[in-house]
Amino acid sequence: MRVTKALNGSGLVAAAIALAACATGQVAPDTIDLANGLSSPAAQSREIESCRLLLETAPVDSRPGLDAENIRLVSWNMKKKSIPNWRDDYSRLTSDRDLILLQEASLRVDTVNDLPTVPYWSFAPGYRTNDSITGVLTLSSTRPLARCSFTNVEPILRTPKATSITQFAIDGSDETLLVVNVHAVNFSFGLGTYRKQFSQIAAVLHGHRGPIILSGDLNTWRRGRMSTVDAMAEELDLLPLQFSDDNRTRMFGFPLDHIYVRGLSASSSVSSRVTSSDHNPLSVTLSM
Repeated sequence: MRVTKALNGSGLVAAAIALAACATGQVAPDTIDLANGLSSPAAQSREIESCRLLLETAPVDSRPGLDAENIRLVSWNMKKKSIPNWRDDYSRLTSDRDLILLQEASLRVDTVNDLPTVPYWSFAPGYRTNDSITGVLTLSSTRPLARCSFTNVEPILRTPKATSITQFAIDGSDETLLVVNVHAVNFSFGLGTYRKQFSQIAAVLHGHRGPIILSGDLNTWRRGRMSTVDAMAEELDLLPLQFSDDNRTRMFGFPLDHIYVRGLSASSSVSSRVTSSDHNPLSVTLSM
């Protein structure tokens, strides 16, 4: 396990691009993880155990935590910021959020300063080029206690898909919150790699006794994929949030984006329409 220096803003992206050829394991809060997704089963088992140990032993210090009665979250697949009007939607969606969970967040040195609205970054890379890196990005108003991540490579296109697990203190509580930001494996003939990704998540979450948020682009575009996620959710006592005005992006009739929670309830849950991505964002307010 390699730990890298904590970074913010353009420094984070510059480091990501400079290190894009390297392979690392889990990382400390507010840092970059550059795993190559090609680990052997034995290595993957060690990574899971390392992640569990990191989360179980993270000290809950005196830093401010999230407000247990008002956790404001948005989850959105940004489509790599490829549609020009993404900035307007991003600013509107994230201006009052405590947690911002992005999938297909494309980081470039020349555009990274367009993103921050909160001070802390936890980035897990997937696909990369010479001048940019794309993955899942969790932005937070409070500094994480710990974080780790996994990468799984799609069998057909060989595109890496990332999962980030971030831990936060909660004001007035001895429990901690785990936030799982997922961009699920998409292109595969069977369910093997897809199930593997969610079995990794379940293996890490099993030892956690506090609240959990699991969200992201889960690519649940067929019944077998939806059943895989539902089985994991049942195993971990996670409940899917419902959206009264449900504008979630669908394929073959199945919604692709989801938020599952444990130990939390939603006072509001909105799925709004945007034109700046092929996925519509999910915005919720949660409390313990």
